Amino acid sequence: MLQITVSEQDRWLSSEELCACSEIDSAMLYELVEHSIAIPIQGEVIEQWQFSVTSLVSVKKAARIKRDLLLDWAGIALILDLLDEREELEHEIHNLKQQLSRFKLPKTEE
Repeated sequence: MLQITVSEQDRWLSSEELCACSEIDSAMLYELVEHSIAIPIQGEVIEQWQFSVTSLVSVKKAARIKRDLLLDWAGIALILDLLDEREELEHEIHNLKQQLSRFKLPKTEE
């Protein structure tokens, strides 16, 4: 199995590398692209497609959901969108809590 390190974040993955890293076949990758779960950065045909390394996370999640829940691709795309939105909201909550903590007064002993 192909290993990708964090230091390679700016690197692109070929469709072959993405399939190998996420343990999917090219037919599944085509489905993922067709449903905008994975979006090629470059290339007109599957053999030329290049993907951001960050797309590996989405592809692995989608493959796991497909395998475990047996959902259709539209449902998987919706789940991934909702998971992304949840993550953004959690990040926003964290930031707001940090901002709020600056305004809280320390408790006084009575």
